Amino acid sequence: MRRFGRMQRSVVLRHLLACLLLVVLTAAPAWAGQPFVLTIAHVNDTHSALESSSKTLTVAGQKVVAQLGGIARIKTALDEVRAQPGNVLVLHAGDAVQGTLFFNMFQGTADFDFLNALNLDAMTLGNHEFDKGAEVLGGLLANATFPIVSANLDASREPALAGRIQPYVIKRFGAEQVGVIGATTASTPHITAIASAVRFGNVAKAVDRAVRELRAQGVGRIVVLSHIGYDKDVLLARSVPGIDVIIGGHSHTLLGDAARLASLGLKSGGSYPTVVPGPQGRTVLVAQAWCWGMQLGLLTVNFDEQGVAGWSARPELLVGDVFTQNGTALPPKSPEYAAVQAGIAASGVARIVPQDADFVRKLAPYAQKLGTFRNEPTGANAAVALVRGTKTDPGPIIADAYLAKVPDAHLSLLMPGGVRHDVFRGEITMGMVMGVLPFGNTLVTLDMTGAEVKSTLEDAVAFSLGAHMVTDAQTGTFYAFHAGGLTCVVDIAQPRGSRVGNIMVRQGARFVPLNPTAVYRLVTNNFLASGKDGAVTLGKAAGRRVDTGHLEHDAFLEYVKRLGVVQPVSPPRVVYHAVPKVGPVSSLRGTSLGLAA
Repeated sequence: MRRFGRMQRSVVLRHLLACLLLVVLTAAPAWAGQPFVLTIAHVNDTHSALESSSKTLTVAGQKVVAQLGGIARIKTALDEVRAQPGNVLVLHAGDAVQGTLFFNMFQGTADFDFLNALNLDAMTLGNHEFDKGAEVLGGLLANATFPIVSANLDASREPALAGRIQPYVIKRFGAEQVGVIGATTASTPHITAIASAVRFGNVAKAVDRAVRELRAQGVGRIVVLSHIGYDKDVLLARSVPGIDVIIGGHSHTLLGDAARLASLGLKSGGSYPTVVPGPQGRTVLVAQAWCWGMQLGLLTVNFDEQGVAGWSARPELLVGDVFTQNGTALPPKSPEYAAVQAGIAASGVARIVPQDADFVRKLAPYAQKLGTFRNEPTGANAAVALVRGTKTDPGPIIADAYLAKVPDAHLSLLMPGGVRHDVFRGEITMGMVMGVLPFGNTLVTLDMTGAEVKSTLEDAVAFSLGAHMVTDAQTGTFYAFHAGGLTCVVDIAQPRGSRVGNIMVRQGARFVPLNPTAVYRLVTNNFLASGKDGAVTLGKAAGRRVDTGHLEHDAFLEYVKRLGVVQPVSPPRVVYHAVPKVGPVSSLRGTSLGLAA
């Protein structure tokens, strides 16, 4: 047997020590030995709301309409954050596009022009980024100057998107590294009119894989930038080891101090941040910033060698300085204006933020192109505000518009998610009509048996009970679908297949029970008719459909013109029993991690 000499043993020992050191350095996250503080500024679901959005607030005992958000206010607020000393990470959690006329006219180019100017550190993709297909999205991403991340997407087989989406990005702050992992709702193919080779994988598995890869590279701070919804973010935090922070979107959840938000007439969907016990005793912070750019999330996290050691939060509603009551602006020097101004400041969750002058000038050419069309009157007026998710929801009116446009149809159906804007009291403009139904869907008729109609309604309830449940922000009222030509009772407590009962269909001037064997002509939009939004039964009825070519927003426009004065539909056609309430995060314990759909 050959024996090693002293020198040879020394060389081998040094080699082994070097290998061991290399393994330690690559397997363990880097730790500089000093606390690391990171401020995360974030938005989500801005939905082409480049201009400010009107929102009714209750301030100092009086209801006022305020202007919230807008890209120019976001720019001002971000500049203020970046001007402070410290490490700042600016993120967008998806659905930057679709929802206003800016998207209808500019197909997302205006949105990405401003997102580039905001100098984002990363953005994940939401489902609505895919609304116009891979070619349009590919063009937007080709011009993006910031990283696009989504770990559960495989776009390698889609030429327009291949190479444009990363699973994660590593941001460096001196000696510290922060990994930002993206995640997009895996239900995108079911809720978006996408026809491409993009594959949407299981979110939890993809995030877990990305966390492991980042840890192996020595990245010690992990932020997940997700577009899967608040409840699923909480479940993700509980199930996947190694996550420090989740910045989310998709569910449009307003997080913050309940009492402070209530002082403005708003309801909190949870704490900001929501503190979740993760695997192995790790603390995970979950945050989201409402929608439409009306809130800027601001979360400052203190890290130590174990992960999250502490945090401070100051999410803020970005409010303009004009307030109206009954269509009239409050005079700035009036006592009423002063009371509103003081109430906003006292809330601690909102502040008056000026618009960035450069962004205002930058937006003007885009807005001018929309102005003439947007302000054109339809000749109709809304008797009251038609507010989504309430008893004055415009959905049933749209369902009636479907039937008016296709008079040989017996029934109509649409989902709450297809109605994108409220209608304000008073004159209805072309801009309002297009804002309510911005997708350019066509009306499709399907001949279906009564049994299939019931199955379709059951599909709608099941879908709405999932991640896309729509509730009244104030009452928790459940809205599963909007229908015309029928009435029914929905009992949420029953098992699927038995939730929709007492279905009555219009027959002349009266309603009669639905006949399971009779054939009814249903009119819906092409999106639902193709089986999206969980409409499985509709999707299977492929051989009995006719695309009328009529645009749904044209049908709505013609109908409100015919009405002249638009009133809410009453009494309600769908009566709900055993309505679920959105509970605290603790109520989610034990829930299965259904992140793949």
